This record gives sequence, C-alpha cells and structure tokens, in this order.
Amino acid sequence: MAPLSRRTFAAFLGIAALTPVLGGCASGVTGTDSGSGDAGAASDAGAGASGSGMRTVDTDKGPVEIPANPQTIVTDYYLGEFLAVDAKPVIASPYALNNPFLAGLCDGIEALNTTSAETSLEMIAEKQPDLIVTITEADYDKYAKIAPTVYIADGTRSDEELFRYIAGLVNKTEEAEAYISEFNDKVATVKDEIVGIVGDRTVSILEVWPQEIYTMGSHFARGGSILYDMWGLKAPEAIQGPMVEGDEAYKVIAVEALPDYAGDFICYGVLDGADAAYVDDSQLWKNLPAVKNGLVMPYEQVAFMHRDPITLTNQLQAFTDFFRAHADAAA
Repeated sequence: MAPLSRRTFAAFLGIAALTPVLGGCASGVTGTDSGSGDAGAASDAGAGASGSGMRTVDTDKGPVEIPANPQTIVTDYYLGEFLAVDAKPVIASPYALNNPFLAGLCDGIEALNTTSAETSLEMIAEKQPDLIVTITEADYDKYAKIAPTVYIADGTRSDEELFRYIAGLVNKTEEAEAYISEFNDKVATVKDEIVGIVGDRTVSILEVWPQEIYTMGSHFARGGSILYDMWGLKAPEAIQGPMVEGDEAYKVIAVEALPDYAGDFICYGVLDGADAAYVDDSQLWKNLPAVKNGLVMPYEQVAFMHRDPITLTNQLQAFTDFFRAHADAAA
C-alpha cells in the first residue's frame, strides 16, 4: 500500500484540510536543513530593523518583514514551540490544542475554527494579529493578506533547528537554548542506564489505525528521535535499515508481518477511536515475545504524534519510566 498523503491523513481524522494532521510529524532529524541560514536570521532581533519596529527574517518563502517584537500571534500548527519559551498565541489549531502534554498551558488560546477556509480566515482577521506562522503552504497567500506570515516547511529542520527558528521569531533565542540544553542533559543523564537495561534487544514503534498498522523509525515523531538517535537503541532489522539509518518515515504493514517488525520492547499506540481488536486479539500479536513478556508500553497517540519541545520532554520521561520498570526483565 502506498503511504497516505498528508491531506488523506487530515481527512481521515475528520479535521478540515486547512489544518494538516500528520504533516509536520516527521522529526527531520536526518533531513537537510534547507533553511540553515534562516534560524540565525530569525533570532537576530536587530536584523533588518527599521524605524517602524519591523525586521526582516529569512523564511521558506523568502525574506519577510515581521514585527521586531510580535505580540498577537496565530499559528495553524506549531504551538508547543511557542509555549516552551512562554510565548502564547491567541489562536492555534485544534489539532495542537488537543495535545494532552500541553494541557494546562493553553488557557486563553482559541481553537482555530476549521469549519471552512472562510471561517478560519474571518476568525484570524478579527484578532488583528501581527504575526502568523503556518505549516500550510496552500494558505500562505491568504494569511499574508491579513498579517506578516512566516511559512515553515515541514520536515526540513531537525527538532532543535525548528525550535530555535520559532523562538527566534519572538526574540526568545536564549530561552530556547536553555530549554534545549536542559533537555539534552536529561537525555544524556539516563542514556547509559537505559542502554544497560535494553542491552542488545530491539525496540519498535507500532501504531494501530483501522485495518492498518504503522511502524516508524526515527523520522516520524512518536519519540523515535529519542529512542534511536539520542539513545542509540536498535530497532528490528526491517525498521533499522530503512527507517532509522535510511530516510523512510514509516511503513504500513499487515498483522501477518508483525513478527518482522515487532521488537523485544514495543511502544504501542492506537489511533483515537480505532478498534485495535484485530491486532490485540490475534494469535500473532499474543505470541510476540514482547507481548508475552509484558514489555509493551502503550502510548497516547494524540500526544505522541507531536514533536515540540514540551512533548519531547514528556516522551523522554515516559520512556525512562517504562524501561526502568522493566530493568529486571530477563534478556
């Protein structure tokens, strides 16, 4: 089966096409940084500054003038990146606002009305934003007529580069660097412990959708960048080559293929509303070593499909707790 397109994902989840759903989930850890210069431009608060309090930043649509200090921000995808540096948009996509890891941080943020393109644009215009940040190239021109708009292409920056770039747009570069440093320290602090627990055993990420099972490596969120890139854990061969060492983001497999893609440890998600019985009740699933040994970590798919700094921090804690809980499991 060919990989589902971004808009197919959006339609599948019942969210308007204006708001991409799984677009932006690729971690970009191994992607080329096509905007390597724009992160610096965005973080330079004085770059191109004019008497009107504007500055020029490099974007994936070319140079754009934005306010030197944006105050009223709208984003149709990126949210956790802003919240991690205490910058709160006035409007954000319902997709991002539904992330359980951001609960308690979103008070006062309105969910973008995605009933139609017209209702979305009307809602945004009413807020009179001074900066719009979008992942949706198709809507760039419409947004740009309302306010200075920065289009950030999906999958062209690593998680850190994306965070730095967005923080730079709101002059929060130092705060972003502090957050990144603290996160990396947390990852490094427990790395030897986790590697010692897992040993030579493999770890896989499996996610159940209606009649489809997705398996991912390090490029499609779900914490894969932590497991494989930062901790160096190994996936089953069918995943390790194409989806960790290679550039493949994910693969759709059948139940019959589970033995080839299931690791000794399994991180297991189920799409909200999907019936996983066709997997959970199958003998193939029940006979997997990870299932028989109780080495399965259920995760909340709505949360794990994001890759912002706050989500990554929570994923790190979830993984750490899971592996520690099984430190005595026989290899």
